[in-house]
Amino acid sequence: MGNMYISAQECGREDWIWLTELLRQNRDLEVILSYGGPASKQQQPVKYQLQDMLIRLGVKANLKGYQYLVTAVNLCLEDKEEMEGITKRLYPSVARKHKAGAEQVEHAIRHAIQIAWKRGKLTEQEAIFGYHAGEGKRPTNSEFIMGLVDHIERQLT
Repeated sequence: MGNMYISAQECGREDWIWLTELLRQNRDLEVILSYGGPASKQQQPVKYQLQDMLIRLGVKANLKGYQYLVTAVNLCLEDKEEMEGITKRLYPSVARKHKAGAEQVEHAIRHAIQIAWKRGKLTEQEAIFGYHAGEGKRPTNSEFIMGLVDHIERQLT
């Protein structure tokens, strides 16, 4: 069973429609819904900030790449050196945690990013990466992961 943190304060009509569809497709998904004032985002654990950000970017929680991205970003937040060698260090670290191959991890993350870039909110993409799908550019796996890491670190300060 997976779980997901949703901030009701930031949800629009599209988000609720998407969430309803996601719940229909995945009966084992547990949704933690909260509503808080402006300070609640900073009190929100990093894990939930990351999950919330991925969902807003359009990364579907039912994709394997979603879980790999969560793990990869958390590893990078713990140890920046993980990003020094994404294929030789980060992917194998993520693969060990999920009992998968490094190539599977790379492919699943790339697939999740492709889907997110097609379906995600352009405003979220622009806010985190400085550009969006409408400009015809898509971040690489490492750019996507580092963009998430940088964005979370900025929120924490």
